[in-house]
Amino acid sequence: MLRALCFCLCLCLPLPAIAQEEGIPTPAGQVDAMFQLAQRVQGGSAARAVQQIALRLAARAEGAEALALERRDLEERQAQVAGEPGLDEATRAIRLDELETALFVNAERLARSFPRWREITAPAPVTLAEARGLLAEGEALVLLHQGEDALFLWLVAPDRVIWHRVGIPRADAAGLVAAFREGMGLGEGLRGAAALDDDPAPVSLPPFNRQLAANLYILLFGAFAAEMGDYSHLRLVADDAWIGLPFAALLTSYDDVTAPEGHETLRHASWLARSHALTLMPSVVSLRALSAAPPAPSLPTLLAVGDPVFSGAASAMEVSRAGGGVDVSALAPLPGTRREVTAIARQFDGRAEVLLGADASETAIRTADLASRDVIVFATHGLIAGELQGLAEPALALTPPAAPGPADDGLLTAGEIAGLTLSADWVVLSACNTAAGDGAGAEGLSGLARAFFAAGAQSLLVSHWPVRDDAAARLTSGAFAEMAADPALPKAEALRRSMLHLMADESDPTLAHPRAWAPFFVVGGGA
Repeated sequence: MLRALCFCLCLCLPLPAIAQEEGIPTPAGQVDAMFQLAQRVQGGSAARAVQQIALRLAARAEGAEALALERRDLEERQAQVAGEPGLDEATRAIRLDELETALFVNAERLARSFPRWREITAPAPVTLAEARGLLAEGEALVLLHQGEDALFLWLVAPDRVIWHRVGIPRADAAGLVAAFREGMGLGEGLRGAAALDDDPAPVSLPPFNRQLAANLYILLFGAFAAEMGDYSHLRLVADDAWIGLPFAALLTSYDDVTAPEGHETLRHASWLARSHALTLMPSVVSLRALSAAPPAPSLPTLLAVGDPVFSGAASAMEVSRAGGGVDVSALAPLPGTRREVTAIARQFDGRAEVLLGADASETAIRTADLASRDVIVFATHGLIAGELQGLAEPALALTPPAAPGPADDGLLTAGEIAGLTLSADWVVLSACNTAAGDGAGAEGLSGLARAFFAAGAQSLLVSHWPVRDDAAARLTSGAFAEMAADPALPKAEALRRSMLHLMADESDPTLAHPRAWAPFFVVGGGA
């Protein structure tokens, strides 16, 4: 692993970039070509879902939004049929052929009413010059592309481009991220596992691997650490295992590695979150796709869902099938989520609708006017595919009906979410593992996050791991309080400030550990 800390090549390019001469690529031209090539091989399902948002926004101006939504629904259905278990192959082939025909007809209709639609859904990569123009003052884009034998990194800002290559194989990168996450000591007392009491006892936490946190910072940011101070907001585009890295919990100084063990050291450590707001982007093209999005409203409206009715004491892993369906009611209740969404709603000054208890149901979500809500918050159990027997895709757990049926079984699945029609500037998923993929081995952000992007959310707040019930409530409500005090504050900056407030609370020493304050991160292109 130590060889990963050796930089193989680093190139800093003054701007404007050097022109090519006689057809021979200059260093600047080579770096730009590699930057675009990385984008061509990176695009995941979340990035494609963001392009659907761009298509909807552009088609709306041409009066073709209905066709864009039809295309989204057809593509979602195509994915479902392709992966539907138990479907015989002959039937699958017939249905896929039918959907392919429907998509062809949709494409022809889109082409007549909105000729530019293909440019949006299959866009050309962003050049370095374009990326610099899409970044605001004080922002920098950091692209991490993991190859089979090396990691390639770019820092792109309005005034500079820095590129370097690190000789770390894909398998070693995955091992480093896994080791870092294991150091969080994930286990009991977390929203994804069991509810905390109204007055929870302090949670004991393991020692944090400060050495690894500092090494990873040098590995990823060391080549441009001197320039990092010029940019308070980093837009990160990562792939492979790096999507699962909680960047906010990296340490920027080795002084924290040699400091005494304890909560005080963690509370005052040089976390990356102390100096930078961080937004994870699904792709570099997301900069272009979401730059055309309308600005966040000055008086936003809220729909907040929390404290569903669960009557058990089980974790997601312990809930079993009952009567041919998933027994959602056996999940442990989450009393902290009622306080959480109520505290968030207070920041909206009468422009909030709150669904609690029996009202926090799948039926209520389906009948709500979701397209009119600027901010949507779900505070509940988030379930990863495979955690519940019979659960084939990730889902949010809601109040189960007395008689579960196809329209309401207490689980709002990723497929059902993708079929909703949202126009939300921000969707907050205050639940466990909402950044995870569709199942074991799936790409990050391919589950609930992708589904909400497909539905039309412009930005998300999602989590890396099961969250503490008390800490989650304070992190999310704190971020909204920051934005209420300063409406122009970017989402990532509001979250950063909420993190710092939480870790500084001396009444509970365990809040200084990044397991408590670092699970959430902002995804998307919104401010």
